[in-house]
Amino acid sequence: MRKLSYLFKCIIIQFMNLFIKTDKNFWLFSSSFNTQFNYNSRYLFEYMLKNNSNIKCRFVINDKVKRDELTSIYGDFFIETNSLSGMLEALKAGIWFTSAGLPVYILSSKKNRDVVNLWHGVPLKKIGLLENNFNKLKRTYFRRVFSNNYSIIITTSEKLVDLMARSFGVPAEKIKVLGQPRNDLLTQTINEAWVKNNIPNIQESNKLLLYAPTYREFKKTKLFPFRDFNIKSLNEFLEEEKIIIFIRLHQSEVDVSLFEELQKSNRIKFINEDIVEDIMGILNLFDLLITDYSSIYIDHLIIEKPQLFIPYDLEEYIEKRGLNFDYNKYTPGPKVREFEDFKGEIKYLLNDAEYYKNERISLNNYFNKVRSNSCEKIVKYVKENLWEK
Repeated sequence: MRKLSYLFKCIIIQFMNLFIKTDKNFWLFSSSFNTQFNYNSRYLFEYMLKNNSNIKCRFVINDKVKRDELTSIYGDFFIETNSLSGMLEALKAGIWFTSAGLPVYILSSKKNRDVVNLWHGVPLKKIGLLENNFNKLKRTYFRRVFSNNYSIIITTSEKLVDLMARSFGVPAEKIKVLGQPRNDLLTQTINEAWVKNNIPNIQESNKLLLYAPTYREFKKTKLFPFRDFNIKSLNEFLEEEKIIIFIRLHQSEVDVSLFEELQKSNRIKFINEDIVEDIMGILNLFDLLITDYSSIYIDHLIIEKPQLFIPYDLEEYIEKRGLNFDYNKYTPGPKVREFEDFKGEIKYLLNDAEYYKNERISLNNYFNKVRSNSCEKIVKYVKENLWEK
């Protein structure tokens, strides 16, 4: 019944969109499922609140509890698009900024409204029209609802323009190399307050590692997926090397027994979305990144710190999800499949600054042409090219 009600509202809104007068001084932001305050939309929105008070800015949050919480922190800048009145309010915005989805789903936007897709990372994995599981119906829907509505799509390097254009089904001239707003955080000072609040009594000699595997739609993610894995040996290693590992993934993905065992360690901590909604705010805290196929490593290249990769199901992942790049060529760090190698490579990476350094520099130059001041660049472009058109 709820889906039918929403569909009915969308039909009405589609009609109303033909007559709504839009305001280019009203900028609307949205992100994942219209419920999350994350990704590039969040950081460009925060930049606008601090630097462009003359422009009306609103962020779509359809979760009332979360909307009330954010309102108490930022002020009355959050709206919903579940109701007809909320949808109509969204239609009045002359510019929509999104990192995932749209504030309101309509088949055709107006000529005097622009939609700016900030996206949420460099597409190591296949996205949009290039995804392996996109059937003909999905492709048609994607083109009508998304491709046809986008005015511009933001990326980080000229090397990615063609890939982004094919992924989103738009002409290459709609792809603009302006950087990611969230990456502006990586050149800021380390969030010492977060460290003190979340790791009390930490010694300066401790090394902080982030373990952030990607989400798998087709099965649960395995942590420490080594046939010779031993949790006692891991704890001893972490204690000897003065290492704390922060694990970030959906808690539901972890095997319950392993999760309980890992939680017992005072050198292993989980920082899922319920603790840190968007990891970018503290990414520069960590001395080393561990991942598999998450494009977080491409953002992490900007801070020039080492990386370790665990591609334990690479062949299956390529078959079911797909990758845009040759994995071994475009990942600047050792790939491990055994537990002893895992420990050994961490020691190398933490103690030898030259280990894989050239590979990291090369790929950083390839993927991250724009590494800072992205918010400023995007706002300048929008004002000069979309505001007055």
